[in-house]
Amino acid sequence: MLLNNLEKLNSECFTYENYESNWWSLLNMDYLTSVDVINVMRAVKEFAVGYCEADKIKIRPRDDSYAVMFEKDGERFWFHIQKWEFEININK
Repeated sequence: MLLNNLEKLNSECFTYENYESNWWSLLNMDYLTSVDVINVMRAVKEFAVGYCEADKIKIRPRDDSYAVMFEKDGERFWFHIQKWEFEININK
C-alpha cells in the first residue's frame, strides 16, 4: 500500500494556506485525467511526502479520507484522498 511509504505528518501541517482545491493542475493533469484513481495514485507515488488522518485536521476534517501532502516544483500543498483509493493496485 502506498500509504506505508509516506511519513505520518502532524495535523498542524495541513493549513488553509496550503490546501489546494485545484490540485490536478499543479500535478499537470486535466480534470478528466484526475478522476481516474490510478492517475491519482501514480501522483501520490511520485509527489506525496506525507499524510494525516483527515479527521484529525482542523481545516476541512473528514472521516473517510486522508489529508495527503504533496511537493512539486518547490511548492507544498495538500488535498483529501478517500481511504478506499489507497486499496487500488496501480501496478496492474
